[in-house]
Amino acid sequence: MFGVFSLWRTLDSVFFYLTLIVALGGLVGNGLVLWNLGLHIKKGPFSIYLLHLAAADCLFLSCHVGFSVAQAALGTQDTLYFVLTFLWFVVGLWLLAAFSVERCLSDLFPACYQGCRPRHASAVLCALAWALSLPAVLLPANACGLLRTSLRPLVCLRYHVASVAWLLVLACVACVAGVVLFVWVACCSSRPQPRFYGIVLGELLLLLFCGLPVVLYWSLRPLLSFLPILPPLAMLLAMLLACVNSSSKPLIYLASGRKPGRRDPLRVVLRSALEEGTGLGTGTVLPMGLL
Repeated sequence: MFGVFSLWRTLDSVFFYLTLIVALGGLVGNGLVLWNLGLHIKKGPFSIYLLHLAAADCLFLSCHVGFSVAQAALGTQDTLYFVLTFLWFVVGLWLLAAFSVERCLSDLFPACYQGCRPRHASAVLCALAWALSLPAVLLPANACGLLRTSLRPLVCLRYHVASVAWLLVLACVACVAGVVLFVWVACCSSRPQPRFYGIVLGELLLLLFCGLPVVLYWSLRPLLSFLPILPPLAMLLAMLLACVNSSSKPLIYLASGRKPGRRDPLRVVLRSALEEGTGLGTGTVLPMGLL
């Protein structure tokens, strides 16, 4: 029994420090993206999604680092940790779904999309992502007793089912848009690869392998609470993968912006990957006022 307890303590420490290191690296990377895209890079209808996505990832990683430091200092984990970190993850999921759908539609129907796209669509959708994520996470968390409140089983069940269904819809929308875009570009379109094509596919692969486990953990959390060992182990693994998901996006931008055989400064590489002119799709032009 003592050997099992010692093994668990060792495993817990390994996951804790590994996740903290990944989160700190991701915080630096997303901070650089946020700084350059916010102040030094020309933004367009798509890059504004990436700006908000970097902000959401910074908040997610900052919450994780802050709660981890508090846990290391106090020896206990605050009950608000998972709720507050998951909140910013959900904002990022919302933004990724909107970004993927817009990128897909703009390449499938460029002329129609240019004429029908509402003014300020990107800003409105980003504001909705931030606003709607709050009730989607905080209402079920409050009803299920995760915000230092008492558990209300029937209300918890209703809110939790609605929250899980909404999150799964967002994840499915993002994945379907990415698959449709990939099939269209690879098999049906004779035009060059659209802007941000590699970024869309890279971030959707990250979502599939590193982002969905934390959504799965949120979905199964009420059931896992009846098992003594699985909940902490599942949360450790889910949060590690979620930190990898948020921390790897700046690496995707660097890989997308780097030119073969050249060693450009970091700002030049990020500008190459994230700067946007006026083209929404090949051969179409969208006025920059439609942000």
